[in-house]
Amino acid sequence: MSTVTPAWSGPRTPLPHELAVEVVERKGIGHPDSLADGIAELASIRYSRYCLDTVGAVLHHNLDKVAVLGGRAAFSDTDGVYDRPLRVLFGGRISTSFAGRPLPVREILQRAALDHLREVLPGFDRMAVEVLHETTDSSKFAHWFAPRSLDDLPERPRAFSNDTAYLVGSAPRSVTETLVLLSEAWFRRLPWAGSDIKALAVRDGATWTVTVCVPALAGHLTTAAEFDDAVTGAASDLTLVLRQRLPGPVTVVCNTRGSRIGPLSGQYFTLSGSAVDYGEDGLVGRGNARTGVISGAHLAGNEATFGKNPAYHVGKVGGWLADEAAHAVAAEFGPCRVALLWRNGAPYDRPTSIEITTAHPASAEAAADLVRATVSRTDWLEDLLSGRYLPAVQPVEDLLSELERAVT
Repeated sequence: MSTVTPAWSGPRTPLPHELAVEVVERKGIGHPDSLADGIAELASIRYSRYCLDTVGAVLHHNLDKVAVLGGRAAFSDTDGVYDRPLRVLFGGRISTSFAGRPLPVREILQRAALDHLREVLPGFDRMAVEVLHETTDSSKFAHWFAPRSLDDLPERPRAFSNDTAYLVGSAPRSVTETLVLLSEAWFRRLPWAGSDIKALAVRDGATWTVTVCVPALAGHLTTAAEFDDAVTGAASDLTLVLRQRLPGPVTVVCNTRGSRIGPLSGQYFTLSGSAVDYGEDGLVGRGNARTGVISGAHLAGNEATFGKNPAYHVGKVGGWLADEAAHAVAAEFGPCRVALLWRNGAPYDRPTSIEITTAHPASAEAAADLVRATVSRTDWLEDLLSGRYLPAVQPVEDLLSELERAVT
């Protein structure tokens, strides 16, 4: 039986914007962990679409075990060359055949990996890349990853939770969350900047401090002093823009190792745009949540969305339902958190528990009705395959507009 925690009954956990101190981090799309997330997600999308087009259903797969193993570049003062390749390692399990016919799994996964790296790393053409395949079709069920027909997919026609899991959705984004996304987008559009940008924002009351780490991209700057001028100038410009829009003081600072002396390669300098040039590794689930940020204020579990089966896996479908439910409640009652718990084998329209927290007193039953209506939906697949959770940089103009709406 589903339970509902009313928004106003007794002590409740504050929503992100209500905290006295809020800390939010964003790992940019070129961060090694974000690369792993993006590759896993795009590979799942491409494989799912291939299955839908050829057999009429998404076959079983869990590609949330991708590792990006850093390469190595030998640097000169202002340039470099790869002497050890970046390796993309596909783990997890996946159906490699249907009705006895093999599927081009390796080709789909390899193309997805290279296409994603090419899309998000501005120096992709300077890299050496290898794609390694260690996926399996191991299962105690003989036909789970080698279905003879669509009858071997028990989630059809009605999907159910494949595990016991707790999924949390919050809406809308807090100002601090928008700030870290804006900080990445602000620097990413500059030609000299790579894409492995990390932003961390701290809101103390109504005062914000944002620290951004931005890599230089080979071919644009020549000295450490030039790099320092570029990052501090861009940070100053962003600070000015934010001070015109936020209700309290804000400062944006950049990590430049505090030095203007020496070669550019002594700074955060890259060929690809990412620290993978230095051998840094990335793994699915170690970076941003499906919200695009890292924020403890969401009180979410540790489900990694990226690469999971979009047809029925609770880490993806349950997350989508929680997000949709939060947006529905927020549209009626303002900022909210919606937490949903499913037990293994439960239909998605019958979560074990529903917890709803809103910023202002509201009708618990009305909010619960919105959530129940949302979890009865079955139209998630097309939205998930559109790339909803694929790591991306939003346009600066859109984020500035979102910021203005949030503070008015």
